[in-house]
Amino acid sequence: MTGRQWKLPGSGRGDRISYNGSLRRNWLKTLTRSLLVVSMLGFASLAMADSAFDGKWNADVVRPAPAGNQTLAITLNTKEGKVTGSMVIQGAGESPIDWGIIKGDLITFKVKMPFNDTTAIFVYIGKLDGDQIAFGRRPEDLTLGRLVEFTAKKAK
Repeated sequence: MTGRQWKLPGSGRGDRISYNGSLRRNWLKTLTRSLLVVSMLGFASLAMADSAFDGKWNADVVRPAPAGNQTLAITLNTKEGKVTGSMVIQGAGESPIDWGIIKGDLITFKVKMPFNDTTAIFVYIGKLDGDQIAFGRRPEDLTLGRLVEFTAKKAK
């Protein structure tokens, strides 16, 4: 018989157990597979978990004269770092988010909104801080408008 042998404790008859390493290899294989499955499930649950950005946000935007203040209702959905959703602008209806990304506590997206007597694409950049996002926005065409800063609060 190859491998190691151990005498069973308390068995005064000299019974022995043979060990050739296959038991240990099988145990390590099982442990490795189990850890791999647990790791995969953990990563999958993280990928499917909602981001802190997900949900409805409300903001009162103070715009420079002659434009009046604006109330926004923003719905954000994130998946795999991409942003979708919509924005309801008081008096102007709903506009979809055309493009967006998140990275950590930062978000940026584009929305086509009414501007003067036409529409323009606005770029939003925000930083998450608890249940608030500090935003800056301006028209994508830098010859139009200027930067407007505001804070959106998570709807309850």
